[in-house]
Amino acid sequence: MTWRSLDLDGLRTLMAIVDHGGFSLAAEQLGRSQSAVSLQLKRLESSLGQTLVKRVQGRVDGPTAEGLALLGYARQLLRLNDEACAAISCRSVVGSLRIGLPEELMESAFAPALQAFRTRYPLLRLSLQADPAARVRAALTEGRLDLAVYKDCATALPPTARLLRDEPLCWVAGEAYRDSLGLVDDALPLALFGENCVFRLAATAALAQAGYRWQVHYHGSSLTGLRHALRHGLGLGLLPASQLGDGLVAVQQCAGKILPPLPRARLLAETGSGAGAPGEAWIAALAVALAPAAQLA
Repeated sequence: MTWRSLDLDGLRTLMAIVDHGGFSLAAEQLGRSQSAVSLQLKRLESSLGQTLVKRVQGRVDGPTAEGLALLGYARQLLRLNDEACAAISCRSVVGSLRIGLPEELMESAFAPALQAFRTRYPLLRLSLQADPAARVRAALTEGRLDLAVYKDCATALPPTARLLRDEPLCWVAGEAYRDSLGLVDDALPLALFGENCVFRLAATAALAQAGYRWQVHYHGSSLTGLRHALRHGLGLGLLPASQLGDGLVAVQQCAGKILPPLPRARLLAETGSGAGAPGEAWIAALAVALAPAAQLA
């Protein structure tokens, strides 16, 4: 069998000619002279023994049937070529990427996102800061972070932020205590994240607007600790819908009181000037890891 290899530069030239409708625009797009583009196409046609574009009075009038068939393969081959080159290039990138994120992400989406990221950037060092939204956003603004991932409950997205996840925020109780939580000193018992957490701020704002008193009976920074506190009936809490299950249930009332509505729970990402392509790759990897939760209504 005689093996023939397609010239990738010739395929890129063919694609540019067809996509841009002629030799001059293709030459401009490829950064070559028009005569060089014409010669490249002729070489490709000669190697295949086929005419690939229709020429009418010196102008291109679209691909021939053979050219159209080849274009489908050309786009796939060039995409794979470009992906392979990018992957090899990424693997040699050194330096560091400074990331801020909520601590609870370390217990869920972080591991698969890190694995996918390290496949592309094995030599790049990650520096992590697990803190509430206000702190990581401040660190990003001050240039101490390259990328910030943070929780948000505001109505409008910050103009520079990208949405990674959007889901309901729920009042939550331990399944065994959903009907037995009572008032303590005429106040609702709460189990929440720390004082600067946007979920905690959303809970206390909603209760204040409803005119309800509350007392915090548990607060901490880890999702595991909070889930244990809720499961054991230390108080009423709130979590995104994706964090329910495993002994936790959403509730609509507590101690005979109808609980007020809550805003949406969103996870946002913002990049600084130092993020570059690795920052974009980290956001993409995290978005994939969060995809099941992101599909919640």
